[in-house]
Order: sequence, then C-alpha cells, then structure tokens
Amino acid sequence: MKYRGAAIGLSLFMVGALVLTWLVYVTLRRDVAGKTVPYAALFSDVFGLREGDDVRMAGVRVGRVEKIELQGALAKVSFVVQDHQPMYGRTVASVTYQNIVGQRYLGLSLGNIGDPGPLPAGSTIPVEQTDPSFDVGTLLNGYEPLFSVLNPRDADNLTKGVIASLQGDNASIVALVDQTAQLTDSFAGRDEELGEVINNLNAVAKNLAQHNDSLDEVITQTRGMVSTLDARRPEMVESLGSISKVVQQLSTISDQVYPSLNQLVTRQPGFVSHMVGIEPQLAFTGANLPLLLKGFARLTNEAPTPIPTGAT
Repeated sequence: MKYRGAAIGLSLFMVGALVLTWLVYVTLRRDVAGKTVPYAALFSDVFGLREGDDVRMAGVRVGRVEKIELQGALAKVSFVVQDHQPMYGRTVASVTYQNIVGQRYLGLSLGNIGDPGPLPAGSTIPVEQTDPSFDVGTLLNGYEPLFSVLNPRDADNLTKGVIASLQGDNASIVALVDQTAQLTDSFAGRDEELGEVINNLNAVAKNLAQHNDSLDEVITQTRGMVSTLDARRPEMVESLGSISKVVQQLSTISDQVYPSLNQLVTRQPGFVSHMVGIEPQLAFTGANLPLLLKGFARLTNEAPTPIPTGAT
C-alpha cells in the first residue's frame, strides 16, 4: 500500500511534467492553426530570418517559415500559409525587420508584376518578386555620429522611428523625416561657425602653398643637418666619453678640495668671523678703491715730459 501511493504520486508528477513540456514546446513552436499550404521564395539575402519565424499579411500572422536553405547563389525560404489565405502570382515576399532585438518576419503583399491569377500550392516566388534583408547595424552605425551628440530621449525617438520605418509604417516614415529635418535645423545654426573654420583652414592651406619653396628648403637643410650629425656620430659618441671622463675628474678634485674649503669656512673663530671683524676696514677700502684705481689709470696714461732742445 505504501509503494502504491508513491507510484501514483510519481505517475501524476510525470504526467504533469509531460503536459507542461508539451505546452512549452507548442508555445515555442507556434504552429499555424488549421490546414496549411506550402510555398517557397528565392532571396538574395535573408540575414536575420530564422526557421519558425512568422509569415504575415498586412501585419497579421498567417503562416510560418519552415526551412531556409542555399540554392546556388540564392537563399530558398520554404514556408506554409493557412489554406484560406489567397496567394497570387504577383505576390511579393520581403524579409521585414520586426523589433529592436533583431528578429525578422516574412511579409507577403501584392505587387505590380507577375500573374494576377492564384498562385498554385508548392509554387516558388522568383527573386524578382522578393525584397532581401539587410544588416540594420550598418544603418544604425551610420547614425552613430549623430547619436553621440543627442540626448538619450532624442536618440531613442530616432531609433524607434527607424525601426518603425523598416516595418513599413508610413506614418513613422513621415515622423522620421520630420525628426531628421529638426535635427538638421539644429545643426544648421552652427553653419556659420563651421564655414568660418573651413575658411580659416583654407587660408592656412594657401599660406603653406605660398611658402612651399621655403618649406622644401627648410626640409632639405634639416635633412642635410641630420645626415651630417649621423655621419659624425662616432666622433660625438667619443666626445661624450671624454666629457664623462672630465666630469669624473672634476668630481674627484671637488671631493679632495671640499674638506679643506669646509674647514676654512667653518673653523673657529673662522674665516667668516674674521671678515666680519674687519668690516669697517673693508668698507673704507671699498669706498676709496675707485679713487685709487682712477689715479693709477691717470699715471699709466700720462705721456712722458719731453726734454727741451739744448738743455744741458
């Protein structure tokens, strides 16, 4: 009896797990309700489209992408559509951008070329009646310089407008154009400053062009100087070695003289104290030294006295 209760509980758990697994599988698979009719379409590019993605007419889900394979240089997309949805020979298939995550769906609409009659089941829509996908990252990268100078709100609105436009929303296309025009107007106010910068750069370029010969001469002379220095590099290296030796010798002499000089200056009563003690004498000597030097200069510059003729 004990084992029977455990077996019943395990069985109920397994049944519940299987039911939940089946529900998850059906939800993720998103099968098309009712009977379906198979078709195919040839594309030059189906970037972003995956098996299991929606097939839509006028935004309404009517089918499912079953298989994507390569056929020569083209991509063949096999899909199914509910049997009560009409398909015509002029039907145009397009890989349409679905959301910002990067999902796509296969959109079906009526075009202007092809047979206006019904499209037989199993038929393939030619590449001339398909619109390929493209990498939206390339488009958004083109707006990157603009996004860098926009505040987050404006950048978000512009991105939403781009996505809605890619989904075929005509109103969003108008809004996108209007937003782009407003941004252009905001940047147009800086046109005068940009023009002034360009004019200044043009003047600089003209000035450089006028001094082209001088620049060539300067570059030539600089090159000659560098070549001369390079040719005399061994001599310069040798001179640096000699300078290093002289500096070492001066350092040795300084080390030898420093103790005696330090002793002369710092001894007691000391050289400094002695000089302070004879400050009046030094001041007197300094005050009379210019007069002494002037007298000495006068004596050295004075011409000798000539001896008179006939003097005995």
